[in-house]
Amino acid sequence: MTRSRLADVATMRLEDWAGAVAGPTYLEENLQIPRSTLHRWQKRNQVIALRRGLGRHVFPLAQFVDGRPVAGIPEVFALAKQPRLAWSWLVRPSPYLEGSVPINLLRRDLVEDVVIAARRSFYLNIGRTRESSLGAPGRTLFQQPAP
Repeated sequence: MTRSRLADVATMRLEDWAGAVAGPTYLEENLQIPRSTLHRWQKRNQVIALRRGLGRHVFPLAQFVDGRPVAGIPEVFALAKQPRLAWSWLVRPSPYLEGSVPINLLRRDLVEDVVIAARRSFYLNIGRTRESSLGAPGRTLFQQPAP
């Protein structure tokens, strides 16, 4: 993702690009996620927290399944290094996933595919070679078997 794309996201209303979001109170009351657990997940980058207004954080709801964060969020966050950039990438179709939306694949436990696509996307955008961004060897959903 380029800096200009990140700037575009920064000027849009949060709900317009991030989808449904909720604060800690909603998550505690409706998904039974205690604030202490949410805080721990946030500190470990296991969830994406987006700043809204004066320091208040909200959490995109699509990252939760059965009251827990989907696997793969920490890996994508580590590559993106910024929560808005990470979430923006997760909710947009990726050419490295045949046009699929990464968060939807994480919700289906296709973590390896998403992490490889994130490496390709973020590494290629900072000028690294394609070979250095392919990640660990192994067949994934979007790779054809070797002949």
